[in-house]
Amino acid sequence: MLPALRRFVLILSVCFLFHYAAPSAFAQSPSRMLPSRGIALRAVSDSFMDPSGDELKRLGQPGQAIEQARNEVFSVLLAENSCSAWFRGAEPYAADKFRSLRFSIDPLGNPEILKVATFNETQGYYEPYVASTGQNVGWGSTIVLNSNGAFFKDSAHVTVVTSLSGIGYQGSFKGLSVGGFRGATLSARMLALLHELGHVLNLLPAESAGRSGAQLSSRNTVLVLNHCSAEIKAADKRVRELKKTSSSKEILFSPPAETVRRGRSAQ
Repeated sequence: MLPALRRFVLILSVCFLFHYAAPSAFAQSPSRMLPSRGIALRAVSDSFMDPSGDELKRLGQPGQAIEQARNEVFSVLLAENSCSAWFRGAEPYAADKFRSLRFSIDPLGNPEILKVATFNETQGYYEPYVASTGQNVGWGSTIVLNSNGAFFKDSAHVTVVTSLSGIGYQGSFKGLSVGGFRGATLSARMLALLHELGHVLNLLPAESAGRSGAQLSSRNTVLVLNHCSAEIKAADKRVRELKKTSSSKEILFSPPAETVRRGRSAQ
């Protein structure tokens, strides 16, 4: 019994040490540890470094939209370019920290574009928020996406008001956008996620509510575009070309309708 008890205590000690030592090791250098640890450690590393993988699958189509944009942003951050260099200036492991972030969808987010107009003069349009997160927060933090914002929608109702806090009347529809990219497109989604990562890494100043906050948000978006516009456009172009290629292959290899009908009648 004594050797068996000694072995049990040893196994328990190893498990205890691995449980508390592994997370910090993963955070410092996850990629260097994976090859030497085997399948079990890879599973632990994936769940620690990529907590959103399974969560996004459970969200259905919205989750697919998030996952596509997330993968493209991750690829940009892994590569050597002006965008990744800017983010790595604040966090050497910017790509890994981005991968650790979680996502949630706000189903009750503001769905309207506010048009502030007084004395027959339009003072500005204020679109519903796209995304939000904490300022200078840690690994595994959450990005909240407005289900009614430009991440998922390409247009919204316009409500005309005399002030941002006033009650107005509903007008027509108007297109949504993120930094000039049409809403609900890959480019808009990538820009939104990179913008939020800028807040996570404290590269962008925090934005408050109201008119001044909206203006600061626009300036922050321009700053992200200054560093990442080329990479966003390149990713969008590559994905669109891949879609065209796959569509043409489907047409090329699909049997003619007449052939299908004859095959069925022969059976």
